[in-house]
Amino acid sequence: MQKEKMKVAWICHFSNQEVRNKLSLSNREIINFIRTFLRKQRITYNDFAPWVNNLISEFEKFEDVELHIIAPHAGLKRKRFDFEMNGIHYHFFKSEDDLIFSRTINKLGFIKSPKYLKNRLQIKRTIDQIQPDIINLIGLENTYYSIAALDINNYPVYVSIQTVLNNPNLSKYGVGNSYAREIEMKIFQKEKYFGCSGRLYHDLIQQANDQAIFFKMFFPIQHPPKIEKNIRKEFDFVFYAARVVKNKGIEDTLDALALVKKEKPSVKLNVIGYCPKKYKQFLLKRIEALDLKDNVVCHDYFPLHEDMFRQVLKSKFAVVPGITAIINGTVIEPILLGLPVVTYKTSGTPYLNREKECVLLAEIGDIEGLANNMLKLMNDENYAQMLVSNAKEFVTRIFNNTTSAKRLVEDYKAVIAHYHDGTPIPKELLFDLNEFPIY
Repeated sequence: MQKEKMKVAWICHFSNQEVRNKLSLSNREIINFIRTFLRKQRITYNDFAPWVNNLISEFEKFEDVELHIIAPHAGLKRKRFDFEMNGIHYHFFKSEDDLIFSRTINKLGFIKSPKYLKNRLQIKRTIDQIQPDIINLIGLENTYYSIAALDINNYPVYVSIQTVLNNPNLSKYGVGNSYAREIEMKIFQKEKYFGCSGRLYHDLIQQANDQAIFFKMFFPIQHPPKIEKNIRKEFDFVFYAARVVKNKGIEDTLDALALVKKEKPSVKLNVIGYCPKKYKQFLLKRIEALDLKDNVVCHDYFPLHEDMFRQVLKSKFAVVPGITAIINGTVIEPILLGLPVVTYKTSGTPYLNREKECVLLAEIGDIEGLANNMLKLMNDENYAQMLVSNAKEFVTRIFNNTTSAKRLVEDYKAVIAHYHDGTPIPKELLFDLNEFPIY
């Protein structure tokens, strides 16, 4: 007799080319005409949320899990698209804010606290059709779909923590808004099971809900594709992000570069990623004010990750002082590409140095510390290569995508048993405070 599969539903958002090939998407002629008229950048469809895409790839291998993914997707020509691909069931819906009228209303700020009732209804109906054994909410900070968790009462919900908007460090950098933080807090207080990989996030959630149960969880990492190794180095440092914005550390990187330039006048920085037009104008003025016009070269976002990684490899070192994630993917990816990394000390990055020194850390906002670490790499090639060797070995061993996905499945099983029968959760699955001390 064939064993019944565990039925899992994810609520998340993401995009990749395979999925887009299955969807009927608008060419967005009207909105792009308006944006062109207003001298704004045209909207295109790009890959995003690689950790979700990588997790999907792992779940495609599992024969004992029936995975359903419920997700909004921009530009859908109709309200719903349902299909199966590689054994995964996809349920895409058109988000209520993916309309010109809604976008305009939101931009003008008429609705400060959108209830997303249509999105919530779509998600609830889909869940009721699926009847899953467990629901995994991925990306609590994305209110336009995460708010649906407030409507779920008859299923166990496992919340995968990407970031915490109610983090004082993020508030200082203007990340999120009061409404998003309010919804996040309500979900913290309502739900019980959380997957986490950083002590700060664990502690913030526990302050909101002392009944919460925490699992050790790592998101799958983006393994760069095999790229030719003889790419000529054109830059000393690379800074990159899907969106080049303040909380990713670009302003601190430029300030640090100005200090580095005092000792290394010809230092070169490559900035890669989409940058909103107004913010880019601000950055260009800042670059000029810091006398860095000859030291910084900017490249826009690359739709294909492979092209982006090829550009990253044109640099000797990576400086990626983001603060929004426990450990940003832009910290892990350069390590796998063989680049020494300078970053900020977040709630997760010290974990990379728990066995050996793997990355150079500066306190958040310590521009001089950031600059000194950049100079360390430039001044000592042997030290830089030692960091790369240590980091690559640690990351490859600890952040194994298949292991992370299998562990997540075990988390699901433990949650289902605990939710229905009160079965104790195996200790080896739980978040260990000794493994993740306060940094």
